[in-house]
Amino acid sequence: MKKTILLLLTIILTSSNSNSQEIKDNGKIENGIYTCSRFDWKITIPNGYEIRTVKDEQDLEEVGYETVNDQVPDGMTVRKNRPYLVGFGIDEKNYFSASFEPLEGTKKMTLPEHQKFVAKLISDSYATINGIKSEQELENKKIGDYDFYIIKGELYNQKTDELLLTQLIYNTYIKNHLFSVSINYSTEQNGKKLIENFEKSLTE
Repeated sequence: MKKTILLLLTIILTSSNSNSQEIKDNGKIENGIYTCSRFDWKITIPNGYEIRTVKDEQDLEEVGYETVNDQVPDGMTVRKNRPYLVGFGIDEKNYFSASFEPLEGTKKMTLPEHQKFVAKLISDSYATINGIKSEQELENKKIGDYDFYIIKGELYNQKTDELLLTQLIYNTYIKNHLFSVSINYSTEQNGKKLIENFEKSLTE
């Protein structure tokens, strides 16, 4: 159950007639800084955080794929093996992941429509997992040049009310792509560090 919880918010939904392709050469890491080659973006890898490989991300996606796929409306499917840009973390509960997914061949949605759709899918998916309860907040925020929607999910142990995990999704459209960031954390200190690091990367 734990790994299923950890990756539900990293799944991006597309139309059923689109094909999954992994984009190669999306960027490079030098001196602890990732430089994206897909659009103008750089982000620092925080001290103590290890780089997550594409295989790491794809292995996690596989765990929760069936759970999410069961919740998708007719005419839609879950795309696995998304085109990752960069990911880094200190453990399976505290990590950052970014992807850049082409929108060509997918169902066209405005950003507010996409937010509503993804938020409902996430909420419905968590409702199927025994032993947890979830709370969700939606926000819109301009960061640098980009208008993001944000979905914040908090997952609790249903019996003890212990907060197990906080997850944030930042999504925006760039160059007919969906730029998607997932930030996951189990402590406020780790969350603050990852959030500030990401938002700073778009404003400097």
